Parts: sequence; C-alpha cells; structure tokens
Amino acid sequence: MQSHTSLIEFTAQAMDDGFDEILQKEWAPNLVIEKHAHPFDARVQVAAGQVQLTLATGTQTFEAGQGFYIARGTEHAECYGKHGATFWVARKL
Repeated sequence: MQSHTSLIEFTAQAMDDGFDEILQKEWAPNLVIEKHAHPFDARVQVAAGQVQLTLATGTQTFEAGQGFYIARGTEHAECYGKHGATFWVARKL
C-alpha cells in the first residue's frame, strides 16, 4: 500500500479510489479492542504511533508510514502501542 506524506494527499487518493468518508482518528496508549468487524471497507495509514492488527491469518504490527486495508465484515482485533496511534482512515460504505 502506498504511503502518503499528508492527510490531504491520503484524502485525494482515497476519494479517487471511490472511498466516501475520510477521517483522522486518535487511539489511546495501550488500548486493546477485542475482535469485531465493520460494515464498511477501510483503508488505513498509521500517521503516528503503532498498532498490532490481528486477523484470522495472524498478527502484524504497523507503524507510522505503513498502512493496511480491511474489507467490510472482516473480523479483527487491535492493540495500540505505548504511545497510542493516529490513523488516517478512508471508509467505503
């Protein structure tokens, strides 16, 4: 997944790719979110901090500048690092 240098750049690319909603989210340090799913597709870029994302296929850690995609209905869990995280999120309903 392409890394973007700003929220403006991330937003422009996501809108070009058909995503409907773009937002910035802040996550608290050491926050754990148990297994859940969303009713939308999500493209995420970590702008700051760190998150461990757990899917049925395993766990992967993402840091600032890295990103991931989660299709709607995909069960996953999230565990945020000691400094929390800031995400840029594009949602496709």
